[in-house]
Amino acid sequence: MKQRNNAVHKTNPHVQESSFSVLYDYQIFGIQRFGGISRYFCEIIRRLNSRWDIGIWFSINYYLTTWHLGKHLIPIPRFILKHYKKYCEQKNRELTIRLLQEKKNYIFHPTYYNSYFLKYIGNYPYVITVHDMIHEIFPEFCSDSDIMIQEKKETITRATRIIAISENTKRDIIRLLHIDADKIDVIYHGTSMRPFSGKQRLKLPERFLLYVGDRTPYKNFDRFIKAFSILQKNDPDLYVVCTGHSIKRPEKEALSRLGVLDRIVHIKASDQALSELYSRASLFVYPSLYEGFGIPILEAYACHCPLALSNTSCFPEIAGEAGCYFNPYSEESIAQAVKSVLYDPQKREALIKAGSERLQMYSWGKTAQKTEAVYRKAYQASQKECTFKE
Repeated sequence: MKQRNNAVHKTNPHVQESSFSVLYDYQIFGIQRFGGISRYFCEIIRRLNSRWDIGIWFSINYYLTTWHLGKHLIPIPRFILKHYKKYCEQKNRELTIRLLQEKKNYIFHPTYYNSYFLKYIGNYPYVITVHDMIHEIFPEFCSDSDIMIQEKKETITRATRIIAISENTKRDIIRLLHIDADKIDVIYHGTSMRPFSGKQRLKLPERFLLYVGDRTPYKNFDRFIKAFSILQKNDPDLYVVCTGHSIKRPEKEALSRLGVLDRIVHIKASDQALSELYSRASLFVYPSLYEGFGIPILEAYACHCPLALSNTSCFPEIAGEAGCYFNPYSEESIAQAVKSVLYDPQKREALIKAGSERLQMYSWGKTAQKTEAVYRKAYQASQKECTFKE
């Protein structure tokens, strides 16, 4: 894909150009090489009709560099970032601040919750996307909870408009931060995942449950594996394939004690590999205690993979009737739900069909369109405020 000049970037010649530009900062692109939040921003940016810019010089973010987003961007090798991470972060921050101080007609959209920009933003309106309230709800699972909770509160509370990625997340914001509901717009995610086609490249078990993502405590991997150990006693040919970080020694010891270490396959998955995993899995299991949205739900639907998932947080809102629900706090409930799909071909096919139909509700195109509508709201609110002050 050729690099585009984002200063004049427009995806639809029939849509009138906005009277403002959107400025994104560097934050999430320095934190994530791969990841849901950085992908969310890149998927939106690719589809914007408004002019836009990104305050970033140096990045190894996969989406940002692969899709050639950002006119200032200099992709750098990972080994360089390892040695010069602080330098790169400082230069990216300096660029964002300089762009803010140029006094252009910006709508600012910080990509994470660090409040560094507040003393530089002046009268610029800004929009913040709230992806979840995990730090507030499960502080015991996050080592940086105290700092993050304070920064999120300040950044979210002072925003011109707030985007929540689900109604459940909106309710959490209102409940925890006491913010006016009228200030919050709910905009769902989409997915770019496609069903796998072509030659199979991964060496996988014939029958396996798929687990996608990291294994931090709120992701509930431990209970899921205990449920799997119940199933595996009567089904020795069943495996679990998991993605995310490599399995560390303490995890291997825990898996060994459960007697399932030799039934766990770890794969570091690209988008193409993920598509193959979903398409070949007997069942995708999503056992998290909490998520803000749950993009893997849509990925499973796109790849015609049946889904068993938690009955908590946003999951019923996003998956609707296109999933088999369980109580994520009960290993027995998880095992029973998995069993009810795994050994019932008709139920499996019904879930796949329901997932394909449910997927029609979601697209990155809709996400970008609704996000631009929020930018316009923020801009109009700032214009009214300026008029009032005059």
